Amino acid sequence: MCPIINKIFQYSLLAVLLSLLFACDKVSIPRLTFDDRAEPRIPFPITYAFSPDLVNHTQTVDACGLPYTIPVGEIITRTFLKVGQERFNGVRAEPPVGDAQGAPPDGYRVIVDLNQFLFDPVTLMATEPRYDAFVDLKLLVVYEDPKGTALAQTPLSYHEKVSMWVPALSSSASSCATQQIDGTVEDATEALAKEMVSVMPRLGQVLSPVSTNPYPNAEPSGTTPSSPLPMQNPAQTATPPKPAISPSVQFRTKLVDANRNLILEGGEAVILLIETTNVSGSTIPSAYVELRGTPMLVEAFKRVAPIPMPIGELKAGEKRTAEIRGRIGEVKESLKGELIIGIILSEGLPPGTHTILTEIQPRSLLKRPTR
Repeated sequence: MCPIINKIFQYSLLAVLLSLLFACDKVSIPRLTFDDRAEPRIPFPITYAFSPDLVNHTQTVDACGLPYTIPVGEIITRTFLKVGQERFNGVRAEPPVGDAQGAPPDGYRVIVDLNQFLFDPVTLMATEPRYDAFVDLKLLVVYEDPKGTALAQTPLSYHEKVSMWVPALSSSASSCATQQIDGTVEDATEALAKEMVSVMPRLGQVLSPVSTNPYPNAEPSGTTPSSPLPMQNPAQTATPPKPAISPSVQFRTKLVDANRNLILEGGEAVILLIETTNVSGSTIPSAYVELRGTPMLVEAFKRVAPIPMPIGELKAGEKRTAEIRGRIGEVKESLKGELIIGIILSEGLPPGTHTILTEIQPRSLLKRPTR
């Protein structure tokens, strides 16, 4: 009796499923792959100029108990070129990476400099070859026109904790599988390269020459021509002035220590104030405060707040003050401190950086003021 009931149940279930299937006009199957539609190309070419310090930079780390030298410079240059080739209308590089010289006549020269790279393993599992590490990559990008004039700059920063598996390739542990280490550096570089690319359309809109128009009273289109313009008689066509370049935001900074003597002591609480104003005519979806400079100063704030620190959306004309609190760590000897503050924008032209110079001393060397 039980086998008959089971058969009836199975056929009934099949009938219900078939009735539901035929009742639908269309069966939609979800996609299991990523959308592979390419981003639109930015309609001008660029030339990368990678600094010698960046190109030659390496860092040796402990992989699976063996030293491994990360080819940091090679990974950064290769990744920037790969991302650029996908997005720009032509990408070249100056020596030693390529053989280009200067900016294209209808494009820009992009100087990429390495400010800091740290690959700091924080944990190494004893039972398996697994890393937890902090990857800290800071770049400075400067944009130049074909005449060599610096137009704007963008500080780029990546700071993430990552987990990797770095096993030995043999029982004798004479070598390690280091692909995940290189891949982690490549992921960090790709994120910064794409952040740089996001700035370029705005740069092109502001700096693109006015298009040639045979009707002098018509409004100029303001788009960048895809090919060099033909020579014209200067008596017939006047050269329009190039629009002035200005950052999308302005900002002011102030560093305040607890006793307000402008000398930072070990263990002292500090506050960094950043007043940012959107001076562009449009909303900036997100902005971030980026810090670099003397590690002791930067770490004083990183221990308390996430860096880069989000400011949030800035509407046109809006002014906003951010406050970052920190505490100076142990100071064993006096030193000069430098704190470099930059603003990272999701859209628009970023401003230059502000630099604060200060003295850092052990607490015991400072005489307390008497009342």
